[in-house]
Amino acid sequence: MEPQFDVSPLLSVAQPKALRAARVYWEHTRPWFVGLLVHGSALKGSYIPGCSDIDFQLYLRDEAFDAAGNPLLDIGLAIQRDLAEINPFPFQYIQCYARQCRLAPKGERTNTGHDIGPIPGAYHMIAGELPVPEATTLELLERARQTLDRLQPPPPAYVSSNLLEHGGNRLERITRLLCTDVWPTLYSILVLTTGKPLDVWKLPKDAAIAMLADNEPLGTAIRAFHTCVWEHYMGGRAVESALDVVSSGTTFLLAAWEWYGEFGGIMRTTG
Repeated sequence: MEPQFDVSPLLSVAQPKALRAARVYWEHTRPWFVGLLVHGSALKGSYIPGCSDIDFQLYLRDEAFDAAGNPLLDIGLAIQRDLAEINPFPFQYIQCYARQCRLAPKGERTNTGHDIGPIPGAYHMIAGELPVPEATTLELLERARQTLDRLQPPPPAYVSSNLLEHGGNRLERITRLLCTDVWPTLYSILVLTTGKPLDVWKLPKDAAIAMLADNEPLGTAIRAFHTCVWEHYMGGRAVESALDVVSSGTTFLLAAWEWYGEFGGIMRTTG
């Protein structure tokens, strides 16, 4: 029997697409299905048309994964065939990570950092149940420090290397990767400065940005980046607007790197 799918907390523009996608995931994983959740801007708000995703996590029993922990190929092929019928607009695409019903061992990071559970108040179960513990305040504080510890003096390597190439959507890839770096960096900074990660991660992007003063380097840089991303994705994705995203994103990461160098020094001194 098909479960009850609840997409009511999502933005109205996301609800029909999320519902169709949820049914696709369930239809092709029925024997192993445990739960499906959604998180991110489709739930919290402040999505950027043409840039933001609809973000799912799909929990399945072990039998749905191969020895390397990846979903079985036949499952992925069947899901992709049906997802291709869904137009994600105004979102860029539908993103989903399949999860086993246990967390990765503490300290063992996967490519998506799946060593802690979802953040209370920042996700919604569309169907089924959550089989892992939610993230705790201490885990989120540690994750914020890990995120900022990994910062290198900008620009990131993927910016410098891909700017020397052309074709195959190289420039669009840089703008996308910068978004996946900048937003977690912003939230990590706010987590450490407030000490209230559960409150911070509930915030949509515009509310998170508002927590930084607009006359300080971090606040100025993140506002410029947000504006450039909006103008790029809403204005036809021109080369010049993409380069503005790259420049402003790199400026923010540099400001974050410099801020954390000072903040980390203060913490080490006072700690």
